[in-house]
Amino acid sequence: MTVGSDGSGVADSTRNTQHATLILKEGAWLIADAHYAHYNTSLYDFLSKLEPEDLPPQMIFMGDIFDLLFGHAPNSIESNRKMVDLLERISMQTEVVYLEGNHDFGLKEIFGDTIKIVERSQQPLIAIFADRRIALHHGDILQGIGYEIYTAWIRNRWVDRILNRIDTICNGAIIRWLENYNRKKRPCYRIEGFEERMRERMKIMKEKYSFDIWIDGHYHQNVMFRFTDVEYVNLPAFACSGSYTIMKNSGNGIEFKESKDRNGV
Repeated sequence: MTVGSDGSGVADSTRNTQHATLILKEGAWLIADAHYAHYNTSLYDFLSKLEPEDLPPQMIFMGDIFDLLFGHAPNSIESNRKMVDLLERISMQTEVVYLEGNHDFGLKEIFGDTIKIVERSQQPLIAIFADRRIALHHGDILQGIGYEIYTAWIRNRWVDRILNRIDTICNGAIIRWLENYNRKKRPCYRIEGFEERMRERMKIMKEKYSFDIWIDGHYHQNVMFRFTDVEYVNLPAFACSGSYTIMKNSGNGIEFKESKDRNGV
């Protein structure tokens, strides 16, 4: 997928650098929705085989990398330990930025300053690439007041700690129930009317934020739409396709290259 360099969404480079908090690097990898768990190890299997020279200059994890990981709930961490350790090792070799999703949050409790964690309240993360303003978000936005109440409640550290205590007393019953619930989900499917839905969403987002391209995951659709003044990119879900996206600055604009190759070529 390529976003042209002459679209109406392009603004001058001075404006584009204002208030940006991240510079995306040529060849950066964007990985979304891997939903790693002891019953789904595909991302671990892929990343653990990479040699240091195979790593990109920058890795952006776009949320739901884990299927169930809550930083304030230690009982959710142990089963994910080897993946957590792997990401920490990778962060010693290349820049890692991790946008929290709705399945993985409170991650500063786990990673500390080892990995740059972007909480939901800090999203969209505004980045610059090829003089374009890129808005990065996991994707769970504008989903109604009910969802906002729910997502605030589950991110509350005291709620998580109480549930973690109950889970300990019940010998892991809550974590097992959540795992069983997640495993029954059907993550790979097409959403009818998705383009029009995103068109309306981008109109709202443009009133709130300044960007040329919006990139998210969450929906597992792997599509790109060009609207009047912005481009929208929904990334492939690693859990569905085993693929990730490489950002390149081509002569025709920004290229979003989907890849499964361990060398990214």
